[in-house]
Amino acid sequence: MLNFLRSPRFLKILVFLGLLGLVVLIFSQPIDLTTSDLGRHLVNGRVVWSNPDILFHNAYSYTEPDFRFINHHWLYGVIVYSIYRLAGFVGLSLFNILIILAAFSLAFYSARQKISLYALDIFGRAKVDGFFLTSLVSLPVILLLSERVEVRPEIISYLLIIFVYAFLDSAEETKKYRRLWFLLPLFVLWANIHIYFFIGLALVGFKATAAFIGALMEKEKNSLRRLLSAWRTSRLWLTLFSASVLACLINPNTWRGLIYPFNIFQNYGYEIAENKSVFFLDHLTVDHNFFIFKLVGALLLISWVLYFSKRSSRARFQDRLADIFLSLLVSGLAIFSSRNISLFGLISLILISANMAPVLINIKDKDAARLSLWRRFFVSPFPLIHSYVLIFLLILIASSFWYLRADARRDNHLIRNSFGLGLRAGNEASAAFFKEKNLSGPIFNNYDIGSALIFWRYSQEKVFVDNRPEAYSDDFFNSVYKPMQSEAAKWEEYSQIYDFKTVYFAHTDGTPWAQQFLARILQDGKWRLAYFDAYAVILINTDKYSPEEVKALSLEKWALKSGLRELAAGASTATQFRLANLARLAGMPELAEEIYREILLVFPDQARTLSELASLYAGYGDSVNLRQSLYYYQRALSVGSRLPGIYNELGLVYWRLGEYKKAESAWRSALQRERKNIHALYYLNQVEVLRREGELPSNQE
Repeated sequence: MLNFLRSPRFLKILVFLGLLGLVVLIFSQPIDLTTSDLGRHLVNGRVVWSNPDILFHNAYSYTEPDFRFINHHWLYGVIVYSIYRLAGFVGLSLFNILIILAAFSLAFYSARQKISLYALDIFGRAKVDGFFLTSLVSLPVILLLSERVEVRPEIISYLLIIFVYAFLDSAEETKKYRRLWFLLPLFVLWANIHIYFFIGLALVGFKATAAFIGALMEKEKNSLRRLLSAWRTSRLWLTLFSASVLACLINPNTWRGLIYPFNIFQNYGYEIAENKSVFFLDHLTVDHNFFIFKLVGALLLISWVLYFSKRSSRARFQDRLADIFLSLLVSGLAIFSSRNISLFGLISLILISANMAPVLINIKDKDAARLSLWRRFFVSPFPLIHSYVLIFLLILIASSFWYLRADARRDNHLIRNSFGLGLRAGNEASAAFFKEKNLSGPIFNNYDIGSALIFWRYSQEKVFVDNRPEAYSDDFFNSVYKPMQSEAAKWEEYSQIYDFKTVYFAHTDGTPWAQQFLARILQDGKWRLAYFDAYAVILINTDKYSPEEVKALSLEKWALKSGLRELAAGASTATQFRLANLARLAGMPELAEEIYREILLVFPDQARTLSELASLYAGYGDSVNLRQSLYYYQRALSVGSRLPGIYNELGLVYWRLGEYKKAESAWRSALQRERKNIHALYYLNQVEVLRREGELPSNQE
């Protein structure tokens, strides 16, 4: 029995199950309807048959109901609504986990198959087993998956992309090309589930292009014959590509739906962090996935260099041309949009494994001694040392489990929420309050909570806005939505136009305009706070409700204070930060400080808490509190919080204390971390202006 437990086969099973367990852990995060798209998807699935106008127009909004847009994921709504009817939100969480498990498992299998294919029989009858290499690369790839864990249609696209890639490779390897036509109904479904169907088309197109170019590179001197040969060689793939494109035309918007992936950003008036470059966001937030992405990207690049370094023959280049195109595509998508780094990781797992297979062949050809060592690690039958290597992998996996659980409690660098299935606790409480108290619209809501309101209030109210930038005009976001939050005069102007009766707002919205709006509306006597929780606030217009209703619904400041304190007690660190921010917006900095200090009692060196406390003290303005602010900023820097924004704020504190040289030094430190930091550049420019005009004291430290 002991020998069985130590056997490589058993240990390999444990390693693979451990990897799957990591995937399950990462995706076992409760659903937050107030920030996700899921609510709208569920309503799509429920009403599409009775109200097909949602396929073509912004039918959920009262601000731009006739604005034409393309509902490119309507079929996903039908799928998730069917699951929701059967198993609720827990069923949706489990469905999401099963899809990502299938995508990862297929990517893992394809990666091992690539190694076996390229290194077949290099040791006589023995094959190279890529399990160790694939498992090792899988660890950072699995962590990258934490960037996109919500129940959303792109998870199905992950599975379909990996499936199409493996299916095309299998057909090419076995020469069973007739099976390729089974892809056509898949593309019909995919074009109606998610916009990433274009990546599936690209995979077929890459095969066609690689076959055509490969034939052109043959040694045939006659150009016409070479061209005809290229056509004959690539004809099947070109025909399949053309048929797949035609299949994707079968969607409610026909040719507009087909080309939509290429023009979706032509009308996209609202900037979203997930659509920003990793290298842009890296300077604005702490996200360990950005480092992991760079690590996996470096591994992919190194693997390609190794692949071609020893013998970059024409045949080897031709064999991998489609994979080269795929590498460039997914790398470009990930670099320019952080939302794609999870997909990049899954594809890289396959490509890195395939690229490393010829390295084994070179080891055999180069050095017999190295071959002997390599046999000990990778070739069956496994010696005892291979068991030790697998045990080491199990230790790495166990360490990853420990890290992820600690991260969920403390820093939320990879795990943004607590663990669990279904809805987050209290997520629908605000909707229940709205219904119980017979509140009504017109509602002013923010971008984040729009989809949840569609789900909660579809048959009773339309929303002001929801989280579909493509469903609203650029002018709406830039001339109406954002200005009315950041400018009091614009708010008054549009309040008259839309006649708002209720404000229903997710206070977790971290955009500058949302924070400015909340800070202002919570102090506005015309509006009274009627409800709050860890996700949302509801305010009523005192001119639109009767005096009796206003009196019954209004919350006094003491009620808000005691309620926030009660919610914060025992809450997760992420929730405590949200509640502390709401306290600051409501003009209760002492309560925010109390919550921050509760976090520090548990995590004394938590960088975010230290920087939030520093910001809080800086807001008071007097020298005593500014010195306290310096203390906490310096502590935050000492534990590794080195974002440019920290240095910008530190510089302002120094400046207000009259320590101008230290302020200048802090802003230069910000520029060292982000060369085009606009705030640091502005401050330093002002310093130079004051220095030239002789208004900057020269004796200040």
